[in-house]
Amino acid sequence: MDITSLKIDLLEPNPWNVNRMSAAMKKKLTAYLKREGLVEPIVVRPHPSKDGRYEILGGFHRWSICKDELGYDTIPCVIVSLNDKRAKILSINLNSMSGQPVPNLLSKLLHDLEQEMTLPDMEATLPFEQGEITDFLSLLQIPEGFADELEQQARQKDKDAPEVLTIVLDRKQHQLWQQALEAAQEEVSGAPNPKARTLELLSKRYLGLEAQNEGAT
Repeated sequence: MDITSLKIDLLEPNPWNVNRMSAAMKKKLTAYLKREGLVEPIVVRPHPSKDGRYEILGGFHRWSICKDELGYDTIPCVIVSLNDKRAKILSINLNSMSGQPVPNLLSKLLHDLEQEMTLPDMEATLPFEQGEITDFLSLLQIPEGFADELEQQARQKDKDAPEVLTIVLDRKQHQLWQQALEAAQEEVSGAPNPKARTLELLSKRYLGLEAQNEGAT
């Protein structure tokens, strides 16, 4: 598949784009493009109703930043000839089929980077906030057998993969959370991830699920 350099003003977004990006992530992407350049071409097709123009099927945010923030005149593109149905299918696939990182493998990779970078530097160059990075790094403290279980679950089915939850607490909320962890210590001491087990118990009690489970036994 050939990569062609096109005038950036000849490209237009498609009308069905479902991919949204937060301001924080856009800032990270802009910094990345400034630092590394555009290493992945934009995927386009000849515009279905405008001769000489092209419709973006993949890479809208990178195109927008290169055009509006970085002043690109031309941009590398892969041109495909597709009808509307196939163009929409490709657009969905380009935005969705990127896979999910296996949490414990990502934590090891972040740990390697941590040996050479500070947390602020990691936050500035990676698509994570500092709290998310520290949560991933905390997975290294989980027993090895449980880490293997996480990896197996993630590989078996992406949608069932463990989620890393990041919560920002004020001082009072953090004190309450610590008190809850201490109160639940005896009940969760055998769990591979005591914090997650404590959160599960609190959620079940709040929703009344624990009482339902006891009534069913």
